[in-house]
Amino acid sequence: MAAGASAWLIGRGGEIQCDSLAPLTVLATLAAFLISVCFRQMSRYPDRRSRWALFACLLVAGATLFADFRFVRHYRGFCDQLQQQMRQSVRP
Repeated sequence: MAAGASAWLIGRGGEIQCDSLAPLTVLATLAAFLISVCFRQMSRYPDRRSRWALFACLLVAGATLFADFRFVRHYRGFCDQLQQQMRQSVRP
């Protein structure tokens, strides 16, 4: 679900959504938490099928974390600069 939500937030149209950076940061944190849960569960389930399922979940969570981080890092400076310009234009 975290991967789907991240893909939806990143892929909404061609314009930059500065208001989606905070939810993507939360989803990246959730993906990091899921990675830690997958590593923790690896020791509990020694059978091969369970480990492959956990490895697949680990890959999806890792890809989600990486994509969210890259998107937020890429647009953080632009959005901060835009917000600063808006604050300066409001001041008399």
